[in-house]
Amino acid sequence: MSHLTLLAAALVFAAAPGAAQEGDPSASDDPMGVLPPVGYGKLTQSDISISIRSNPVEVRFTPLNERLLRLLAPDAYRALRGMVETHQAAIDSVARQAGTSQPGLMMVTFFAQQPDIRFDASSVGVSVRTRRIDPVGIIPLDAQFSTQQLPVRGQAMGLYVFSEELPVYEPMAFSFENVTIEDWTRKLRTFDRERARIDARLRAGPQETPPDSLAPADSTAKP
Repeated sequence: MSHLTLLAAALVFAAAPGAAQEGDPSASDDPMGVLPPVGYGKLTQSDISISIRSNPVEVRFTPLNERLLRLLAPDAYRALRGMVETHQAAIDSVARQAGTSQPGLMMVTFFAQQPDIRFDASSVGVSVRTRRIDPVGIIPLDAQFSTQQLPVRGQAMGLYVFSEELPVYEPMAFSFENVTIEDWTRKLRTFDRERARIDARLRAGPQETPPDSLAPADSTAKP
C-alpha cells in the first residue's frame, strides 16, 4: 500500500457522516437499471458476499452497492446502509483525492485461522473481464484493521473505496495476494431471482408500506 493510501486511511478512520455518494437511496437515476424499492428484499449478507481462503487468512468481500443492498432483508439493509452513512465523510474525502464522483464501495473482512496473523490489506483487487480495478483508498472499520494483525479467530474489517462503481450485476473476480475466486457469476442468478420476486410482488398491487417496513418500532409499544 502506498504512503498516500496509508495516510488517507489514517486520516479518515474516525470520520463522521457527510454528503451522499454511491448507493444514495434518494437517487432516482441508475445507469444499471431501476433501483428496487427499499424493504421488499429477503437476501442475507452472505448472499451478497464471497470469500477466499488463503491460509492462514480467510477474506470475505461484500460489495456495498445500493443495487445489492436493496435486495437484502430490512435488518441487513439497515445495518450495511447505516455503516456507509456513518463513514460518508471519509468516503467523500477519499473520492475527492482520487478525482471521482461515483466511487465504488466494498467491505472486506479478514478472519484469522491461526494466532497472531499479519495480513496485507492492500493485496485486495477486483477484476471485470480482463480489467483489474484496485482500491484508491481504504477506511479502517476497527482497530485490528489499522494494525493489520489478528489474534486466532479474530477479525478485522475495512471499507474499500474504488475509483468507479463496481458492476455488481456482471461477472467479477475477487483476489487476495495470489488467490483469485471467480464464483460471482453464481451469485448473479440469486440476484436475478430476488429482483424477479420483488417485481412480481409489486405487480400484484400497490401497498402503502413495504411488507417489512424499515420504520423504527414504536417505543411506547408493550411487549
